[in-house]
Amino acid sequence: MEVDTKPQRIPELWFKDGNIVLQAGNTQFRVYEGILAARSPVFRDMLSSPQPPGDSEIVEGCPLVRLHDDPAEATVFLKAIFDLEYFRPFPAQTQYDIIRGCLRLSNKYGVDQLRVRALVHLSSRYRTNLADLDGADFYNSDSPNYKNRNVCDIISWPIPGPQTLVFYISVIQLAQDVEAPWILPYAFYSLSAWLDGNPEGLISNSDKSEVNLSPEDLKRCLAGQHLQCRASTTDIIAAFGSPPFEIAGCTSVSECRKLRLVAIYILQRTISDFPSIPLYMWNDNDWNRLRDMCPGCLAFMKDQHQAARQTIWNKLPEIYRLPKWEELEKKREAVLGTKWWLA
Repeated sequence: MEVDTKPQRIPELWFKDGNIVLQAGNTQFRVYEGILAARSPVFRDMLSSPQPPGDSEIVEGCPLVRLHDDPAEATVFLKAIFDLEYFRPFPAQTQYDIIRGCLRLSNKYGVDQLRVRALVHLSSRYRTNLADLDGADFYNSDSPNYKNRNVCDIISWPIPGPQTLVFYISVIQLAQDVEAPWILPYAFYSLSAWLDGNPEGLISNSDKSEVNLSPEDLKRCLAGQHLQCRASTTDIIAAFGSPPFEIAGCTSVSECRKLRLVAIYILQRTISDFPSIPLYMWNDNDWNRLRDMCPGCLAFMKDQHQAARQTIWNKLPEIYRLPKWEELEKKREAVLGTKWWLA
């Protein structure tokens, strides 16, 4: 029978000589059956199955196949298949929505090469090593800094703005759906940092959005957020306030002690406003406030601070009830290899 409805058609995915029409929601795509079958074993099996007589729907002479997928995700997934320039390999710049759609549906339909590409892009922001994370950044591709970066130091996509709770939850949801557990520790950290010590925002979201944490992940986040906030005091402030109070070789004992107290005061104020960011609550601008500290004491404090950050990082999987970093890195290596950015 001929279909009379008028769904939305995506011009870039409506090929006049296409021989099959896919429909996700109210969005249609006229594409090539042979290319779909070559790229995806799931599509190949699905399209080779004979349809019962009388059940076939026809659009402009082409068989119609209905997909139970999000239309936006289906659009970016099909664009990646039929336009080689649309979703290029890392470190080419891309967008989170493109990564999400390509990853979710390539995982569902068995398009392995596209799945790996999307995982590499996603992994560029969610690292498993603190030093790698500290050295990585997103740069506009026109920036001189972008051209001079090592490829492994590039983050290939910006956080969608304005930052929303839905985005941070969706990353966790996506990583769970496609079995990419190495994404999760820093994804949970980022969600808790965004919540900023206000778990009520996470709970109230469950009644308002289709993008929600699973019950298990909700428990992980609520318990982990408390421990993450506590680390700001137990690890970061302790790094500045713990003995020795007189560093060997100090050339200005009184001034350096005073500046350590200033640092602790600044940190206490920061914690009261931003309790959930222990990894980033002390930055380069803060170090500038200690510029009158003697070189030996300043170097000691920087070492103490970095050691405290590393302690927090090492504990992130445990905080969120996840496997240890070593196990998570092995899982990533099994999918992307030892040099994930080259996968």
